[in-house]
Amino acid sequence: MTCTALCQDKLVFGDTPTTTKSPKYKSNPKDHKTKHPIYWVKQSSKGLLIGNPCMEEITQEMGFVYLVQPKGQAYNDNGFERNLHNFFAKLRITLKNGPFWKFKLKKWRKRCRAETGDFVG
Repeated sequence: MTCTALCQDKLVFGDTPTTTKSPKYKSNPKDHKTKHPIYWVKQSSKGLLIGNPCMEEITQEMGFVYLVQPKGQAYNDNGFERNLHNFFAKLRITLKNGPFWKFKLKKWRKRCRAETGDFVG
């Protein structure tokens, strides 16, 4: 009983794009999934620096977006659901950025506020 296995053709050292300028084998870049941001629901936009390009860049790097919803809107109908959603959102942010992500965020918020002179909101 014989089995045939599919395998890569013979790859000679020096033929990959990382080891030579004229490789025989071209890499096949895949379409990667777009990462969806984590939404952190807030009732008020006070102190969030929404619209500040510096702060938006920082929150985008950390992988989350503030979602401001005043009382009476979708997530704000029930405080328990909003708090449960925010709990899991913060857990995902912690797993992605490490346990001290809030301290980093506060430091960057102060720095962005000072650099842009945004002391209003």
